[in-house]
Amino acid sequence: MSKCTTWLAALALATAAACGDDSGLIGEPMPDAGEEIDAPPGVTIVNVPAGDISTDTTWTKDNVYVLGGYVFFTGGTLTIEAGTTIRGKNGSALTITKDAKIVARGTAAEPIVFTSSSATPMAGDWGGLVLLGKASINVAGGVEDVDGFASSYGDRIVFGGGASPDDDHDCGTLEYVRVEYAGFELSPGSELNGITLGGCGRQTVVDHVQSHMGLDDGIEVFGGTVDLRHVVISQPDDDGLDWDLGWRGTAQFLIVQQREGTGDKAFESDNHPSVYSSTPRSAPELWNVTLIGGDGPAAEKRQGGMHLRHGTAGKINNAIIAYFNGFAVDIDGSDSAALYGTALSIKHTYFVKSTNATAVWPDSFDVSSGDENDCQGGANTSCLDEATVIGQDPTNHVDVDVELGAPKNLTAPDFRPASGSPVLTGCGTPPAGFDTSATFCGAIGTTDWTAGWTKFPG
Repeated sequence: MSKCTTWLAALALATAAACGDDSGLIGEPMPDAGEEIDAPPGVTIVNVPAGDISTDTTWTKDNVYVLGGYVFFTGGTLTIEAGTTIRGKNGSALTITKDAKIVARGTAAEPIVFTSSSATPMAGDWGGLVLLGKASINVAGGVEDVDGFASSYGDRIVFGGGASPDDDHDCGTLEYVRVEYAGFELSPGSELNGITLGGCGRQTVVDHVQSHMGLDDGIEVFGGTVDLRHVVISQPDDDGLDWDLGWRGTAQFLIVQQREGTGDKAFESDNHPSVYSSTPRSAPELWNVTLIGGDGPAAEKRQGGMHLRHGTAGKINNAIIAYFNGFAVDIDGSDSAALYGTALSIKHTYFVKSTNATAVWPDSFDVSSGDENDCQGGANTSCLDEATVIGQDPTNHVDVDVELGAPKNLTAPDFRPASGSPVLTGCGTPPAGFDTSATFCGAIGTTDWTAGWTKFPG
């Protein structure tokens, strides 16, 4: 197909979406009229208006695709060529529903970029990328709506397999993909994440993906069995990786970097928001993780490393948790605390204190308070002392210089350990199904897999 034909086909599909069935598409925010960035020379702007697209569609790198509102792929496959740029206007988002699929295969030299259409981009300029599937989740009835969308969107925003879940469901492929400046507020207090994975199954591929400067979480996983590999979540305004509703996938080679003064926890991890014993229980297994806090003063916004709560299980291995001025690990609530040592564990992990957190380190990893806190003292016999059970675990290391390059640098971070760093040897061996050669702690060993395709604009 010629470039001209490809452009005409894309334009026809966009026009069809605008003229198609828009029943239920009510209350959608209108994109603002801010100054938009121009297309590079030789590249055509293709406007993709709000609405449904239900046929196989290809987006190519000789065009820039501009989302004009909420775009839903309700059928077929959206194929995105390496090197393609997709820009979101204010009030836009791209959702791949459970009856559709995305195949976005970039390369290190030509990543696929989802970004803002603004000439002066900032967090929350557009909604984000949503992938929905048919794998099992732990809510009554086995289906749920994506947070924030009006219920009038109907089946477009539903994920989970109901009474017949498919844990092998394929939401598609994201390889060498960047998502920037997402998190538009859909409704008061409810923003989309950079990337949302709802009920995606184990055939879904998420590998070499960056979520940068979102207004909400970098990536949120709602249930399912999707696996994550080579993921960078940089400078989100809320949490880095958030999981809920029974996620049972795996992750390896994962970086979260927070900014000073903004961002909440690197991990916010739940089983279910109210019924903490719901099954299937959230129980991901993670290897080779680097979590970097903003290292701000103690009086500033308090950031946390891992907030494991609401009955989540999980096994976390070969990690570095550094520079959080709030807490390193908070296993919150008796439901998760009771799992520690069996279905929940943290092994072969280095803990590096914030330069501003000497008052809470290492005597107490957990500095939280309130109803969810498992360690309130008194007659509470289910209290879990993180500093003892985690900090004194012989496989873990507290307050050791891990000798990373420049992990707190916001524009040119370097997460690599120096030659001779203690994290390069003596860590755990990942089991089958992971890269078993990654016997170092942290996300990066001697090879920097972030080089060339990631970007850290302000």
